[in-house]
Amino acid sequence: MSPTSPSTAADTQSVFHGFRQVLRKGTLIYALIVAALAVMIGYQYQRSTESVRAVDHARRVIAYIDSLRTYLLNLDSAARKYAERPDPAYLDLSRICSAGNCPSAGRLLELVGADASQTARLAPLPALEAALETGFVALQERASTAAGASAPARELAGFDKSAMEQIHRVLIEAGRAELARLEAGEKARVHDQTLMAALLGVAILWTGLALIGLYRETVRLIGAGVEAERTIRALSQRDPLTGLPNRRFLQENEKHLLAVARRAKKQAAVLAVDLDDFKAVNDRLGHAAGDAVLVAAARRMSQLLRETDVVARMGGDEFVIVLGMVDNAAAAREVANRVVASLRQPVPLAEGRSAAVGASVGFVLGRDETLETLLKRADAALYDAKRAGKNTCRGAGPGDDTQPRTRTA
Repeated sequence: MSPTSPSTAADTQSVFHGFRQVLRKGTLIYALIVAALAVMIGYQYQRSTESVRAVDHARRVIAYIDSLRTYLLNLDSAARKYAERPDPAYLDLSRICSAGNCPSAGRLLELVGADASQTARLAPLPALEAALETGFVALQERASTAAGASAPARELAGFDKSAMEQIHRVLIEAGRAELARLEAGEKARVHDQTLMAALLGVAILWTGLALIGLYRETVRLIGAGVEAERTIRALSQRDPLTGLPNRRFLQENEKHLLAVARRAKKQAAVLAVDLDDFKAVNDRLGHAAGDAVLVAAARRMSQLLRETDVVARMGGDEFVIVLGMVDNAAAAREVANRVVASLRQPVPLAEGRSAAVGASVGFVLGRDETLETLLKRADAALYDAKRAGKNTCRGAGPGDDTQPRTRTA
């Protein structure tokens, strides 16, 4: 089948094709939004994890710097106290830190890891710590003998002050660097959260705009669908050739067609019309000519009726006229005679030809019967008219046929 086949074109023009398009657009938009949210959530999770890890690492480094500085200060303080009052208890290392758990510059360098600037800043620290600890151990050894306890101040002078000053300077600089890194990490985390909130806001805005667009498109398509349904319903109640109402129209509008007569306490009239010699037109002149005759007959009957009356094509060459309100059988007979007279006139065809048909009409009056019952009675009167020689009308009721009969040979 070619790309421009009738079925493909019909599918493209269908209202339901629009619904399929909306469904596809909605699915695509939903998938894009979900993918965007997944990417943003993944990105935010990664950045948040990195920020938390960096902040936690900076806090651990700062805490370790504080513990190392406290440890080295305690060593210095113990040595000074011992210099002022020689008491070996001041040099007891267990009072400064638990055995095997004392902070060290080497452990701090390991904790800093691959941070080149911080590693370079802390590079002198192991030697300074070693010098201080060596002096402290030597002081402990001298304190253990009576000879070394006489002049501890002279033994301490020359190494502890300069070493501690350098240690303080290095640790303070390292602590400031870690605090700056901690602050930068916190700022980065806040910035990421703000960026994530902005991205979520944009995603929500896009989602809202997409939903509004889909809603408007859906409303438009629903309106088009309702209109299409109304059109289909109207077409299903119309004869495609003549444009007249069909049998389904009469069935679905029966109550409305007979309600006018009931409210006015009058009668409705149903006329069954059948074209005479219509088959001969089809046989002699072709179906196109027959269609032209049907269209002309429908137009002529419609011109004879009031706006409240209805003429319908039941199929083939059979028609039904419903007069919503008539005074008596004479009024219905008058309309039937006019129909017979109008349809008796020749119908002009193409190429200067013409077709001559007639019409037989059966009519009935009623008010409380159903439309189906009235149609059956009108059909029975129509057959009476056919048997009477065609081109005439007959009434179905006992008093409907009291007027002189119109008949054309």
